[in-house]
Amino acid sequence: MELLRLSRKAVLGGLIGAIAALVAAYLTMLAGGTASFSVLPVLAIAATGLTLGAPAAFYAYVVGAVILILTTELGSEPPMAWPDSVRFALFIVGSPLLILLAQRVEQEREIARDALDRSTAAQLEASAEREALRVAQVTSERALARAEQERARLEEVAEAIPEPLIVYDDELQGTYGNRAALRVFGRSFFERPIDDWGGSAEPRDDRGNQLARADWPQVRAQHETYRQRLTVRSPASGRDLIVDVEGTPIPGGGCVLLLRDIGKEEDERRRLSRFASFVAHELRNPLAVAKTRLELTLRESELPAKPKTHAERGLESVDAAIGILERLELYSRADSGGIEAERERFEIGSALSAAVERLRARGCERALELSGPTGVAIMGDRYLSEQAITNLLINADRYSDPGGGIRVEVLAGEQVALRVIDDGPGVASEVADRLFSDRVAAGRGLGLGLYLVAATMRAQGGSVELEQRQPGAIFTLRWPLAGDQSSPG
Repeated sequence: MELLRLSRKAVLGGLIGAIAALVAAYLTMLAGGTASFSVLPVLAIAATGLTLGAPAAFYAYVVGAVILILTTELGSEPPMAWPDSVRFALFIVGSPLLILLAQRVEQEREIARDALDRSTAAQLEASAEREALRVAQVTSERALARAEQERARLEEVAEAIPEPLIVYDDELQGTYGNRAALRVFGRSFFERPIDDWGGSAEPRDDRGNQLARADWPQVRAQHETYRQRLTVRSPASGRDLIVDVEGTPIPGGGCVLLLRDIGKEEDERRRLSRFASFVAHELRNPLAVAKTRLELTLRESELPAKPKTHAERGLESVDAAIGILERLELYSRADSGGIEAERERFEIGSALSAAVERLRARGCERALELSGPTGVAIMGDRYLSEQAITNLLINADRYSDPGGGIRVEVLAGEQVALRVIDDGPGVASEVADRLFSDRVAAGRGLGLGLYLVAATMRAQGGSVELEQRQPGAIFTLRWPLAGDQSSPG
């Protein structure tokens, strides 16, 4: 029990009880009675219980009672008078009540202390929660401010994009369209429910076939990167538009669609074609005259070394300019479908040698590794084949890593294939799909080379293919094999 627990306070309580009992016995002896001063131990027990607790008061009672009983039995010869008996009985019976009262007070004090501790802890916890709430509120306000700033920056970027850009949420509902989207399609194009959009826009593929709902760009782009050429009807104008759609999923749901109006690109291509034809026509004769004069100058036997060097460099520049004009003229003819190709028999090695010579004339000093049967005969246009091989070699030289080489392989089978393998980073997937159909430039050149390669190879009955994208690009040209192969080596 709690009362029987021995501690320093209990020992001190027993000592106080002993002292009080001895003093009471001494006073009683002086007064000539038996228990006249038993009230002193009662007062000592009460004071001990209030100050030191119930266990100390219990030990004070036990020790004091033992001492009083012993002194009363040993020191009283006449029988105890009834007033003393009453006092002694009150000590024996009343002291435990005082101890119980002290224990009750101590329990209530402990309960009050525990309640106070809990209240203090609750106040501290509430204060901590208020502080955490304040910090969370400040953090959320800052995060909201940053999100608003980021949203504003994203809107600025989106508004600066000249092509229509539309954002859809995970429920296929359009939530944002930039100015280009509003100008081309109108707000109703993307703010209407998705099924209404399908009925109004009537999305079709590049062959004119109606798309199933699962193939609509908003649906496909929710889960995968999406790219396709579509025909859609614009509610703003009521006319059909041919657009290239690029879709990207948004983390957490939704997607972004970027739509490029191909009609504008076709107009730009026609303008470029007309401009190329005009430039080629106007500059061809002056450059031809300049080339002739430089060649005549170089034939002078007494021409000093320094002027001769300048004339040679000038002739190289004129040849380069004539090469550009030839590509521009060829582009104009390819764009109008007017490339005329010869069908003649010639060895692929001769076209390859001419292309390598053109590459070296441009200052390329890369290592060039040739393999395969260069004496095999093919059917095609010698001049256009030289142009195609030259463009692939120039492309490999332009995009290969510094110090890297170029490999050319010739393979003979049912068709004759020429593979150009560079030592560069390769071709990005978003560019590879439109290499041969659009003008694609990556910082240098006109972006016409691969477009012209595809056009010239088609014109002579051949083909071009991007055989490998990464790492390192591999372009392959193919021609029909000429009959009667007498010199395969």
